[in-house]
Amino acid sequence: MNTAPSTLGRYVAELLAANGITTVFGIPGVHTLELYRGLADSGLTHVLVRHEQAAGFAADGYARSSGRPAAAFVISGPGVTNILTPMAQAYSDSIPMLIVASTPVRASLGKRWGVLHELPDQCALVASVLDRAHTAFCAEDVRDHIRAALASFRSGRPRPAYLEIPLDLLPQRTTLQAERFDSTAALPGAQPEEIEKAAALLRAARRPLVIAGGGARSAGAQLLDLIEALDCFLVTTAAGKGVVPEDHPGNLGASLPYRETQELVAAADVVLAVGTELSETDVYTTTKLAVSGRMIRIDVDAAKLADHYRAELAIRADAAPTLAAIGKALTPRAGWRTLLGDARPMRARIDAQFDPSAQARMRGLKAIHEALPADGAVFSDMTQIAYLGNYAFPVDRPGTWFHPSGFGTLGYALPAALGAKIATPERAVIALAGDFGLQFTLQELMTAVETQQSLPIVLWNNQALSQIRDDMIAAGIAPIAVAARNPDFPAFAAACGAASEQVANPAMLSEALCGALKRRGPTLIEATEAGFLAV
Repeated sequence: MNTAPSTLGRYVAELLAANGITTVFGIPGVHTLELYRGLADSGLTHVLVRHEQAAGFAADGYARSSGRPAAAFVISGPGVTNILTPMAQAYSDSIPMLIVASTPVRASLGKRWGVLHELPDQCALVASVLDRAHTAFCAEDVRDHIRAALASFRSGRPRPAYLEIPLDLLPQRTTLQAERFDSTAALPGAQPEEIEKAAALLRAARRPLVIAGGGARSAGAQLLDLIEALDCFLVTTAAGKGVVPEDHPGNLGASLPYRETQELVAAADVVLAVGTELSETDVYTTTKLAVSGRMIRIDVDAAKLADHYRAELAIRADAAPTLAAIGKALTPRAGWRTLLGDARPMRARIDAQFDPSAQARMRGLKAIHEALPADGAVFSDMTQIAYLGNYAFPVDRPGTWFHPSGFGTLGYALPAALGAKIATPERAVIALAGDFGLQFTLQELMTAVETQQSLPIVLWNNQALSQIRDDMIAAGIAPIAVAARNPDFPAFAAACGAASEQVANPAMLSEALCGALKRRGPTLIEATEAGFLAV
């Protein structure tokens, strides 16, 4: 083993590689040169993005698709402020990533000397977004903070972690050797009396209902057994889509925004909520669900067990073993679902409410689904077709449909899908974005061209900020600033060296996607919503 002193910047790269991080997204700058000194020898893959925001979104998509964290390197000041939005998105959606940034030299911190890339308090700015944000003042700080960050990804609700290292510390020598940290981490477990109380509440319930979020993604088998034993309905959030196949007769899917499901929740005498915030962005049409029955909550995040939803029983524990234990204490029975009938008629009633524009989007979603292989994934943006897709895109497994639900930022889909494809190159990945949102990060088409990943990008073009336009009209506001001139998207793709196609109906979209999934490099597929109205 090499025991010669190394620079701290080199040590960071070696430490990440020793602990299973293989990919770094970023843009080198004058303040991060020493971080990049160690990249070549560490074995880490670096992906050069066109904007630090894309570095964060790509690291997010990387983790969502693979289950492994990636890192992002950013410069002091503007690099940090540029990646704050992806940090907030990942924090909201419980996605692990490690952001390593530089700061100006230690002597200048907090003194407002006007040095390059200066912020009054860079770490405090990040700490207003993340729970875990630290400044290193020596090599041991770097080691200890990275070790704690990696452990946090495994021991509770996974969220981003941030470490900043002063510019004058990065080139200093250290005798520390890169070590592989202990990777064991135990999630909290339920107590026997909690299991028995939960089982007793469910046994006594006449109208039980289960709501599952992203925190239940690893508990699909246990959830299936539970809803079968209780003969009850399951509702998921968008993050929980596919935890049980959506064609299961008890699965109402991600239908919380719709009146029919909200009425069912209100009528339930026991609601079991697993791994979900039950947030405004899970429901959309109201800030808080009406829950009149008794509530059981299971979550690894203690804060969620004491929020504005009062739980009669709050269990801080990992979903899968807790549900398995509860299920063993139940006896299968005929129940509420048998009495009301299965989920399909209710979903049909929801579908029947969709206006012609929504039906056009349904056709687009169906075309995407038909072209996507069974193990593929869609990364969507904040756009009307994706809002509908949160409910209407059918999935049979978790980790198939990804949406920036919590923070709700535009520009997510393209860089996140690219990060996912880099993480899992054998997997089919599709980006789905609206014509306005795509322009937030459209420059990352060049990054996709450089990496030569097979990546279809479906551009759903309705020539407007349609959701905002519709909201203005509903509020009695004359639409303003909701229609902008779009670029010539095929010409832009050609300028980047990417393939492109324009499609005007579902059959053309499916055919274009099938071809794009076989093509080396990205393909921008422009689908005009008006064409899907006419089918």
